[in-house]
This record gives sequence, C-alpha cells and structure tokens, in this order.
Amino acid sequence: MSSDSKNDRTREAKSTARAKAAAMLAHQRRRERRNRLLLWTGVGVGVVLVGGVIGGAIVANAHSNSTADAAAQHNSAPATASGTVSAPPWNAPADPGARAKAAGLTMLSSEGTVQHIHSHLTVTVEGKPIAVPALLGIDEQNASISPLHTHDQSGIVHIESPVKATFTLGQVFTEWDVALAAGKIGSYSGASGDTMTTFVDGKAVAGDPAAITLANHEDIDIVVTKPGVTATAPAAFTWPAGY
Repeated sequence: MSSDSKNDRTREAKSTARAKAAAMLAHQRRRERRNRLLLWTGVGVGVVLVGGVIGGAIVANAHSNSTADAAAQHNSAPATASGTVSAPPWNAPADPGARAKAAGLTMLSSEGTVQHIHSHLTVTVEGKPIAVPALLGIDEQNASISPLHTHDQSGIVHIESPVKATFTLGQVFTEWDVALAAGKIGSYSGASGDTMTTFVDGKAVAGDPAAITLANHEDIDIVVTKPGVTATAPAAFTWPAGY
C-alpha cells in the first residue's frame, strides 16, 4: 500500500469521525434546547394556572366583597331621621360621607345601575320655599357618592344603587343633617307653635314622614304653617325630559 493511499484513508477516517462528533453534538444541543423549552413551558403554564387561580380568586373576592358591601349598605332602611335641630338655612353638610354613614348608606366609587329612580322633595316654611341643597350624598373631595343623593337644587332626589333596596325620606334628611319626625322638621314643631304637614302626591299623610318609602316620580312636600293657617300642597312637579 502506498503512503498516499494510507494518508487518504487516514484523512477520510478523521473526517468521518469529525462528522459523527458534530452530529452527536448537534443532537445533544437539540435535546438540551427541547428540555429547556419543556421546562420553561411547564413553568409558564404553571404561572398562568397559578396566576389564573389567583386572578380568579381576586376577581371573585372583589365581586363577593362588592356584593357584600352593597348588600350590607342597606340591610334595613332606617324609619327615623337623625339631624340638627335648627332653623333654616339648611345647607349641605361639610362631610357627606359621615352623613351617608349615619343614614345607613355606603359611599360608592360610582353611581349604581341596578336600581335607578327619582323622587321630588319640596320644603316650605311659613310660606317661604327652602331649597334642598345640591350635592347631598356626594363627596367631591374624595370622589365618592352615596346611592341616595342630589345633584342640584331642583329638589330631585336620585337613587342610583348597585342593589335593589328600600330608601326612605328619613335617609334624605339624615344626609341633609336636618331633624325630621312626626310633626317636626328642624326646630319647627308643635312646641314652637307651628304645624307640619306632609303631602305625598298631593295628599296629606299622617305619621312619621321619615318612614316614607321613596318611589319613582313621587312628589313629597313638607309644609310648615303658623297657627290658624291651613297647609296646602304645592302644584305637582313637572318632571324634566329624561327622568
């Protein structure tokens, strides 16, 4: 055998060995990449699953808490009112949140949409109309709102609640921080020589007006008169379009 033939076979063997080694190395690298991919895919799925479980738990818990808070805000509407015994002017309270809490209501981050009705309230004292203030139940500073509130001085009382519930006139006056009871509003009562008459849809009603349940498009008028003067209901309120 010539030396050239031997050298050729040697080079061929080395080339074959290098090719096999390269193929084995490539195979090993592909397997390592596959293992890493499987590992990270498994971790990713685990993270997604855990994240989904945690996210679902958070959403479910938030929904549960929101529902619980909404339900808790109105277990029972107070049939009485809590407020200051004074003469007008009766301005909107400085702390709407505290007054909403006193009325048994929870401040919300936005208006509720489950129950949406409007009632109308007027107060007349000895022939003079008393404005129902704007922003009862609305805390602009803390960006929160009671499900029972007013936007302006029109006397329209808005109920925009996240749950179905019963709301009362007493809660309006508690948010207003004006005393209200049978025969009494603010500092006016039989003791002061005045007579208070409550009208609902133009008809006089007896009993504690604080217990009146608010209904959609209901007219509620409270009229305080001096002795010897007969109370009469104001004209029916004309509801604006959209209400």
